This record gives sequence, structure tokens and C-alpha cells, in this order.
Amino acid sequence: MHFRLSFVSSFTALVLSAAAHSSSSLVSTTAAASKTIASSTTAAPSTTAAPSTTAAPSTTAAPSTTAAAATNPAPSKFPKRGLAFAADNATDILKANSTASVASWIYNWGLVPPNYIADSGIEYIPMQWGAADIDTLAVTVKGLGAKTILTFNEPDFSQQSNMNATYAAQLWMQFIEPLKQDGIRLGGPAVSSGDTGRPWLQEFMTACSQCTIDFLPIHWYGDGTGGFYDYLYQINAQFNKTIWVTEFAETSSNDSVVLDFMNTTITALDGLDFVERYAWFGYFRPKDGSHYNLLDINGDLNAAGQVYVDAAKKVVNALPNPTGTGTPPIGDGFNSAGGYTTVYPASDTGLTPAFATQTGNSGSRVGGNGIGKMCGVGGVMLFAAMFGAGLVW
Repeated sequence: MHFRLSFVSSFTALVLSAAAHSSSSLVSTTAAASKTIASSTTAAPSTTAAPSTTAAPSTTAAPSTTAAAATNPAPSKFPKRGLAFAADNATDILKANSTASVASWIYNWGLVPPNYIADSGIEYIPMQWGAADIDTLAVTVKGLGAKTILTFNEPDFSQQSNMNATYAAQLWMQFIEPLKQDGIRLGGPAVSSGDTGRPWLQEFMTACSQCTIDFLPIHWYGDGTGGFYDYLYQINAQFNKTIWVTEFAETSSNDSVVLDFMNTTITALDGLDFVERYAWFGYFRPKDGSHYNLLDINGDLNAAGQVYVDAAKKVVNALPNPTGTGTPPIGDGFNSAGGYTTVYPASDTGLTPAFATQTGNSGSRVGGNGIGKMCGVGGVMLFAAMFGAGLVW
């Protein structure tokens, strides 16, 4: 027993002595290292140190943050994809600017955005809808700091801006063309896809041969992808302009057809060089039995809205395409039968499709004005108080 105690006592003393010596060496080494680091930092600050300011106070937190960002990067905005914002509720804009949103621009048929759009963080594109107040256009646009504007909305249609083509050309040269001096990009008149649209636009182009039109907005409503592609390529060939598709929708009453049309066409538009931007019609809650709205009755993204706006939702071409009659003017990249694909707006592709019904449809366009069929017999327009501005879309 005494031997054990003596041994333990001697061993303990030895350990303490070694520890003291080790501690002294460690302090000396640490101090030297600190001095070396301080000297090095003072002599030549590291260029990689600045980004780590968000990792304070621990210098080891920066790599962890970087790794997390690499694992879960914020979705990139789609530069082409925009919103035709006809929503009635100011809070509806929040879904369009969520962390998962891919929408990069927005317009609302007006010249000055309401505060909730101006503060949304999404690029706002103003529109000179018609002839009204065009004499103050320059002051307004400069005040907004806008770099791009849209102009006359369906001037060929009596229930829209309803303008004579020659008169519209005169207004352009007097009030719109001077904006080019400030480097503002100018979008041409957006005619309807009906029988009066292209003749009006051709007359305008002839009368406004000195106009600078940086891009040409178009509208299209109808049945089937074939008719849409046909119209898109015809406009591009006839006027040789970069195109913005600022209103388009499938007018079928079948939700599956509408959703599949949207999936197919936005995929195609993303890949077409001559299409600079596009905006599905539209970003609003259900109106008059419509099936092309992106929001549900509560203002939440519906299945189509999730696919169009939310990057977290997957689009899967899983089921065979039904037959159709529409034929686009080119074959590469498009379904030559005018068929549709099935969309799964869910992260798990094993789930039931958003709309299981598969229905073929023709590729014919709406006769007369494209909105006529969209609104029902007689071509009754969908009127809406555009945020108190009295505009219609």
C-alpha cells in the first residue's frame, strides 16, 4: 500500500513537471505563430480574407457557409420569363418574388407601378397603353429610371387602345422616338392575333419607317401548340424583329391541356434566339371560368403557377403524347403532331400528375380577335380595373 502511494506520488510529480514544460513550449510556439501571422497580415493583407466578414467571429465558419451555399444555391432567375400581372390583391406579388421564383420581370399594362410592385424587387416594364397622357411620357419614364418600355396595347382592336395606324406612327415619332436619345429600348405596338392584327402592324411599319423598334411584342390566344408556333414564326419572318410574347394562353377549358400547352411552349420559347422575353396570361386569380390563371382563388400559386413561377417544382414529360392537328412550321425541338406532355408540379415524380386527363386538341387559332373565344360567345372582353388606372387588358 505504501509503495503504491509513493509510486503514484512520484509519477504525478513527473507528469506535472512534463505538463508545465509542454505548456511553456506551447505558449512560446503560439506567441511566435501569432507574431508571424500578425506580421504577415500587416505586410500583405490576404485578398481572400475580406469575404469571410460574414463568418465572424469564427474564421472556420466561412468554408461551412460556402459549402452550404454550394449545396443549396438560390435559383437563378429566368431572364426571359415574366409576369402579366393582372392580380387584384397586392399580396399576390409575394409569391412571384419568393426565394424559389424564377420570374425576372413584370408589367401590368400601366405606366407607373403601384408601390407593392415597385418595391417587389422584380424589374418593372412600363407601358404607354394608348394615346392618353403620352405628352408626359418622357418625364414619367425618366422619373422611373426605366431602361425599356412597352407601347400601344392592341391598337387594332376597338375595345383596347383602338388607334389609327398612321396616327400611332405620328405619336411615336413625336413622343416615343426621342427616348432613344436616353438609351431606352422601345417595344413596338402589340397587336392582337386576330384578323386585324398583322394588317394594322404592316400599315404602322410603313407609316413609321423612321421609327426605332428594338423589339416587337405579340399576343396570341387559341388552341394547340401548332397554331402558336405558326403565328410566332410568321411574325418573325414578316417583320424581322426580336420578339416579346407579352400575352399568350391556351384557351381550352381542360386544365390538363392548358397546363401541358404552357409547359411545352415555355420550354420552346426558352430555346428560341429571336424570342427575348415572354409572359403567360396571366398572373391573376380565377376570372369568369378561365383556366389559364396562375393563382387559385386564395391567391396561392396553382399547379400551372407553380410550374411557371416556382423553380422548386419539376416538369416531367412522363406520359405518351396524344394526337393533335396543329403543325408548327419547323420540326426540330417541337412535337410535329401538336401534342402535349404531362406536367408534374411536385418534387416527387412518383406522385399523381397534377392533371391526369389527357386530351388532344387542334392547333387552330381563334378567329377574329384572339380574346373573343377566350371570353366566350360574342367576344365579350374581360374588363378589370387595373389598380385604379381604368385600364383593360
